[in-house]
Amino acid sequence: MTPRPGTHPLPGPATTGTPAPVPGGSAAATTGRSVAQVPAPAAGRPAASACGPATAPAPGPAADHSARPAPRPTSRPAPRLTVDGEAVPAGRLARLVDGTSRGLAAAGAGPGRAVALACDHPLAAVVAALAAEAVGAPLLLDGAAPARHIAPAAQIRATGSGVPVVVAGAARPFDVPDRVAAVFWTSGSSGDPKAVAVPAAALDHQGRATAARMRVTDADRLLLPLPLRHAYGYSVLRVWRATGAHLHAESGFHLRTTLTRIATERITSLDGVPTMYRMLAAEAARDPEAALLLAGLRIRGCGGDVLTPALYDDFLAVTGASLHDGYGLSEAGPNVALNAPGDLRPGTVGRLLDGVEARLGGPDREIQVASPSLMLGYLDPATGGLDRTPFTDDGWLRTGDTGAVTADGWLTVRGRIKEVLVVHGETVAPTVVEDAVRAAAGVLDAAVVGIRGGGDRGDRGDTVWAFVESADPDHRAVAARVAEACRRRLPPHARPRAVRVMPRLPRTGSGKFDRVRLRGWASGTAATVAA
Repeated sequence: MTPRPGTHPLPGPATTGTPAPVPGGSAAATTGRSVAQVPAPAAGRPAASACGPATAPAPGPAADHSARPAPRPTSRPAPRLTVDGEAVPAGRLARLVDGTSRGLAAAGAGPGRAVALACDHPLAAVVAALAAEAVGAPLLLDGAAPARHIAPAAQIRATGSGVPVVVAGAARPFDVPDRVAAVFWTSGSSGDPKAVAVPAAALDHQGRATAARMRVTDADRLLLPLPLRHAYGYSVLRVWRATGAHLHAESGFHLRTTLTRIATERITSLDGVPTMYRMLAAEAARDPEAALLLAGLRIRGCGGDVLTPALYDDFLAVTGASLHDGYGLSEAGPNVALNAPGDLRPGTVGRLLDGVEARLGGPDREIQVASPSLMLGYLDPATGGLDRTPFTDDGWLRTGDTGAVTADGWLTVRGRIKEVLVVHGETVAPTVVEDAVRAAAGVLDAAVVGIRGGGDRGDRGDTVWAFVESADPDHRAVAARVAEACRRRLPPHARPRAVRVMPRLPRTGSGKFDRVRLRGWASGTAATVAA
């Protein structure tokens, strides 16, 4: 069970001491308004039908063989943690948390006085989360370069080996509103990053509900090569807290290291982003041993960005195993729905978590969510207020995504409302175009954006731009192959009118495409070749 907010997650006082380095451093459909049917997503993945508000129901038909009984509540075992392949004994972790807690208290951190995580080392991040909770301080998951500064009472940095170091914060720290336990920054992939203020109850629900859906127990070994300061990575930390599983946290994703950890550490669960799984699928296609290792995992969680139908199919083809994608956003905890072992429906982003409801609203059929994991609002660094603009009058979160939800709680997402392309009155999902672009030889990855009114006539809607990542120095040849691949796979209105090839696509800190920058380039830069 997850401890109540304000209790000590590990033994030791959290009241006095000096700054560090710290010791130890070595449901069924509900009644409600009816909604319109959402068109099925393209690229051959089946869609769920739309309906009124739905909650998580009993599990649907299983689509794989790796289910296990739901975990039963047990007493919390000693936390098991391995960082970059090195085991962190429970006693050492307890000493690090205790020393850091005392350092935070001495610096003035506590209720309403925040702690900023100012580094990405996984050991320091784990200790920061536990110590901030021990002293009742909100945790600002800033990382090395916060988007907009919120003055903390204390910062946690790290030595080269990851030992947390408590540093005094601002002389006049920001007054964080009551109930805020953590602040995440949105990725900024489609606009300015925002500070998402989350209460402790939301964090607790997220850990329990995610663990229940994925059937994680203390027998699992969770490999996490993602930053803990992002909502996705932090959600895995909450699952670890809720279940007593063994967490293997990595400083980053490295292909060979990840496969070695799976082989040598008896890993049962891997979490990653689509770019990571694309690399793993390519390696599995070359190396049968890699394919066997990936197939042997019980959970292959994929999040942080859209899992395209092509990547899902490619991974399944080379490993014989499904990816378990889902749907989430920082504002919702993050997880809203998940595909799970034994509870998987290809073509959807999974079934709603226990306690979560979804409905469609407005002319765009926007997905709206009610959940115990919802944020309190966006924290305004200038005023200290909580902006609840994203919520409806009756308290549902407007996600900005369009999709469908079935009566038994299976969710399908078509994409961001403001990123859906409209060409000659026809809607086009960017992911469909991106999959066609990736089919061209020499393309490593692709991102598609639309520029409104950029065509020869003012009534054609969006001009479709394709940005291509390729190691081939002959960019014109790559662009020509992209144009040919799109002619074979897409109707005329969906084909990119411009292609730009580059060695590396711009991404945000969370690994998503930086579509703001891409739109800026498309608005002011000539294409390499017209498709």
